Amino acid sequence: MKPLQTLLISQLAAMLIFPAMLWAVTPCEEANDYVTEVEYLDSLIHRTLQKDLLQQALTLCPNHPEAHNHLAVILALENKNSEALYHFQQALKTRPDSPQAWFGIGELYYQQNQWPLSLAAYLQVCTRHQKARQRVAELLRDSRYRITDANRVLNYDSLILLYDKKRLQRLHQKVARCRNQDRSIAPDVNTVRAILQPIVVFQIIDFEEDEQDFTEVLNEQLDNMALIFTEMKVKHVIIRGYADNPAFSSKAKAARYRPWQKSQDRAKAVKTALSQRGIAEKRIKTYGYGDTRPVVRGHDEVAWVSNQRVEIEVRY
Repeated sequence: MKPLQTLLISQLAAMLIFPAMLWAVTPCEEANDYVTEVEYLDSLIHRTLQKDLLQQALTLCPNHPEAHNHLAVILALENKNSEALYHFQQALKTRPDSPQAWFGIGELYYQQNQWPLSLAAYLQVCTRHQKARQRVAELLRDSRYRITDANRVLNYDSLILLYDKKRLQRLHQKVARCRNQDRSIAPDVNTVRAILQPIVVFQIIDFEEDEQDFTEVLNEQLDNMALIFTEMKVKHVIIRGYADNPAFSSKAKAARYRPWQKSQDRAKAVKTALSQRGIAEKRIKTYGYGDTRPVVRGHDEVAWVSNQRVEIEVRY
């Protein structure tokens, strides 16, 4: 018998004797089928079925990155942000460079107004994900990622990202790398350099004319900052107050409005609040610049809101 015939007969015999071994499907291969089925379903109509299929896929293959990513997206649509974040993070354990997972995490933080964390997530895939680059450009414009206001609280993780020197250096490196590929994310190189500054900006628009009336949100924000300053053992805290001079309808009211004094009072009020939270007064310096350094020029409401601000910087 010829060698080729012998080989073919041997292979045929093996197929007849061990068919199960030849056609066996691994659990993760079976999970692939569930994930593929999910991708063909309309999430608006079949969301429950999609979740069931993805759960089955993860039961078969617990580390399946696509299953985790798809499930995270669905959970995010249902505003189950903690669960969505968990599944994006699980996907990254198996596939650390997953664009879908990093962009998804960025979107979760963005919707929660944790812009420093969203910027960090988008930068992980900035060089290879167009929508991530668009978000990076948006957050870098006017240093938006470091601005908060009376309606938002930057949590501990966001604040530590803005105040920790090493974390800021890593952010700076990633922005520079992305800008080398696409300069449109930060046309002005000073925007990139500014990332290294450990500063948070509060747009404070809810003060009474002659008194500082901190909101619950601002108090919570200052609680978080004081905790971080204590943990980091910062040497100095520098508080800069700014104001604006809006066009008042009443001349008498305008005469009483003193931008320089207002900015001084605002900075001192924040200093007092931090000292009450355990930061030694001798380590805090305050400055008031009045309306001499507006970030937005003009006399409309947008300019007024933007220029009513306090910057809090640390020195190590």
